[in-house]
Amino acid sequence: MEVTFWGVRGSYPTPAPETVRYGGNTSCVEVRAHGGDRLVVDAGTGLTRLGDFLSSSGQLAGTHHILLSHLHWDHIQGLPFFAPAYDARARISIHAMPDTAKPLAKVLAGVARHEFFPAALDDFAAPFDFHEVMASQVFAPQSFRVTPFRLNHPSGAMGYRIDADGTSCAYVCDTAPFTEVLHKRHFLRGLEPLDDRDRLELQALRDGVVQVITDCDTVIYDTHFLPEEYAKFPHFGHSTPDQALALCTGIGIRQLVLYHHAPNHDDAILDQMASVYAALGQQVGLKVVTAREGMVLQVGADDAGTRRVSP
Repeated sequence: MEVTFWGVRGSYPTPAPETVRYGGNTSCVEVRAHGGDRLVVDAGTGLTRLGDFLSSSGQLAGTHHILLSHLHWDHIQGLPFFAPAYDARARISIHAMPDTAKPLAKVLAGVARHEFFPAALDDFAAPFDFHEVMASQVFAPQSFRVTPFRLNHPSGAMGYRIDADGTSCAYVCDTAPFTEVLHKRHFLRGLEPLDDRDRLELQALRDGVVQVITDCDTVIYDTHFLPEEYAKFPHFGHSTPDQALALCTGIGIRQLVLYHHAPNHDDAILDQMASVYAALGQQVGLKVVTAREGMVLQVGADDAGTRRVSP
């Protein structure tokens, strides 16, 4: 498989001279099988760059499968600007966890409400269809085998293991660690003390993640905060590189990708983070890579390295 990073930022886009090397678009990752099948994971503003690439390369037609980790704004704000949505030869197939308040189609249609956007979702040339995914219920879009699993994030989030071409990768974003804070429906739930039931649920969440991602070749992990930042904002539902490294060590993973960079982490901060955690990963037998916009990884190829792509 080949993994391309079209957006690597969390919370909101950060286009600026000081973020130009790592990129300022929000979450969007493309996974492509050797036969040409494609999955897109998350639909942040990076989705617009992917759409531009598909347009310029004549790949608008056909079904475009998009897996959403959750429905927070930085993971769906690219949907109304995705070029295939304006082509009648295309179909947009959305896969996401159920929302307890409204059907998924209505939630996502809210992105293109008239207050926010000049066209409704039903007015786009390409039809949209919606599929609810449940933890541990495997599904198979095209030639991929996808296993969803629950994450520890306000209002919930879903991670995905993706298998194809005899190898695998996992997308673990957005999530807090599975120790101090249990995120439920409400943002401020993270400020309440844990009871024994909470601790058991946290352990079950962690066990579920580890069980699914064990022996994955490559794991893309939410490392939004540095340790000192996480201490100030544990209720935001994000992890640190140390927490990602600890969870991924010793379970058969070859490569860890640091991802969902905080908007205040400029290129200099990310350069330092990349250097520090590459060295720490080497000590425990993990190749640690810091995600950059346009970076392409060959999953399952020990000596492939990285390259960059531009639309």
